[in-house]
Amino acid sequence: MRERFRRHPVTAGYLLAVAGLALLMRFVFADGMTAQIRASLSTNPANLADHPVNALVGSAFVLDTADPFVFTLLVLAALAACLGAFEREVGPWRAVAVVLAGHVGACLVVLVVISRGAYPFDLTHVTDVGVSYVAFAAAGAVTVLLPAVLRGPWMALVVAYPLVTADWYGLVPEFAAVGHVAAAFIGSGCGAFAVHRVYASVGR
Repeated sequence: MRERFRRHPVTAGYLLAVAGLALLMRFVFADGMTAQIRASLSTNPANLADHPVNALVGSAFVLDTADPFVFTLLVLAALAACLGAFEREVGPWRAVAVVLAGHVGACLVVLVVISRGAYPFDLTHVTDVGVSYVAFAAAGAVTVLLPAVLRGPWMALVVAYPLVTADWYGLVPEFAAVGHVAAAFIGSGCGAFAVHRVYASVGR
């Protein structure tokens, strides 16, 4: 365990922080406090207008209890595998920068879509928390590490999953799917740039 933490400090530290907060919210905090944390850290239009930094950063550490338990486990497993592999290749700071760009970028894309009235109901105070934007950003980031023949199919799979499983409102999928797709593409672009910089610095 100690060796894995040393080799993947960002991945291990992030997962431990998410798990620790989840345990506190489940077994220590009162129900009212837990609900207040989720409401305050949600990246909805109201919070992004009032306290954007707290919402953008904090939301990535709060598990979404609305997701099925099996789905949450799969997302965490994929996050651990993808972010761990990417961190091992580019180092901790570049890994943080890439997944942070994917998470924040996805939140802002969702904000734009909601603000343009794409949905037939008010989402000003909707709850939008969880690790999934980080996970999809990490999944996009590792694309460049795959053999060239697998990169296209991998990205197609990563992008198709949220779109196929989403509820649609006319030509627009639910906002979470929009965020997942945006996170994957941002992660892919930023990941390729980060890997290129690392390889260039060592003459690869």
